[in-house]
Amino acid sequence: MSERNAPVSQVPTVRVLNLKSTLSFVSVTLLVDTIILSTSSFLVWSVGGYFRFSFLLFAILTALVLPPALWACVKVALLAFDAETAPENN
Repeated sequence: MSERNAPVSQVPTVRVLNLKSTLSFVSVTLLVDTIILSTSSFLVWSVGGYFRFSFLLFAILTALVLPPALWACVKVALLAFDAETAPENN
C-alpha cells in the first residue's frame, strides 16, 4: 500500500523541530506555567491569610494545591509541544 493511499493513522507524522518551533514551545510553556503557578501561590496566600492559618495549615493547603497545578503545567507543556511541532502548523 502506498503512503498516499494509506489510512491517516498509518501515515507517520514527522515533527518539525527547528529554532522557531522550539522557541515558540518554550515561550508558550513559560508564559502559561507562570500564570498557573502564580495564581496557585496567590490562592494559597490569600486563603491562608484570610483564615489566619498556621504554618502547618499553610503546608497542608500548599500540598493540596500544588499537585493539580504541577499537573496542569506538564499538560500545558505537552500540548504546546504537540501544537508547535505539528507539521500542519509550520
